[in-house]
Amino acid sequence: MTDERQKLLDDANRFDVLAELEERHGASFVLAPQPHEDALLRRGEAAIAEASRLREAHRQILMRTAQQVERMQQIEQELDPLFLHPYWELGMVRAMLAHA
Repeated sequence: MTDERQKLLDDANRFDVLAELEERHGASFVLAPQPHEDALLRRGEAAIAEASRLREAHRQILMRTAQQVERMQQIEQELDPLFLHPYWELGMVRAMLAHA
């Protein structure tokens, strides 16, 4: 754990030095990421990838749900003229027909 923390502190110090140099000279530096064997970073990357996958799956579900709702509304518009009574009155109509 101590070695991993030291690596992160070294990176933070390196970034601080580069930031100071950039402020003084106005130069822009391209930082090459250093590979780490840190288990926490690997878990973080895996969590970010999983969150991205879940976000895309959620977007797909919302899109399919909206399409299904639209299709149901189309079916409802086609069926409405076929019914003599609104659906909320069908129970009363059935009860009257059962007593008759």
